Amino acid sequence: MNEYFQRSMKTSLFNHKKGWDIILLLIHVWLGYRMITASYSSVTGILGSEKERAFFHKWFGDELHFPFPVFMAFIAKGAELLGGTLVLLGLFARAGALLIAFTMAVATLVANLGENWNIDGGFTVSYFLFALIILAWGAGPYSGDHLIQVWKKQTG
Repeated sequence: MNEYFQRSMKTSLFNHKKGWDIILLLIHVWLGYRMITASYSSVTGILGSEKERAFFHKWFGDELHFPFPVFMAFIAKGAELLGGTLVLLGLFARAGALLIAFTMAVATLVANLGENWNIDGGFTVSYFLFALIILAWGAGPYSGDHLIQVWKKQTG
């Protein structure tokens, strides 16, 4: 059994650079997509809807006790939107991942810890961990960052 395991690990997807590159692609596309879909309507709602501003005032102000609750909600949702866009494109992916990781860490500690853990807390921790992967390894060769790097080498 041990010999079989060792042989299968040598040929597994995880043991090849191209496999990791594909995994990084899937992570940065999924994380970016989820952050954009989780934040776009909130950002546009805060800018254009009194009802949405009232919702965030109640949630961030009355429930989470943030000062300037609508502004703080806009900053949080804006960080998700900008970070998600950068990560999805793989363009300045580490900067985008840093925005996401920070926002998800705050969301986990302030809004989800000890409450809503099975649903919201699980999502925020997962997004935080995906962002850490992008922070550590970048978005990989299937990204805007990589295209810029190749272009700089060719022109420079």
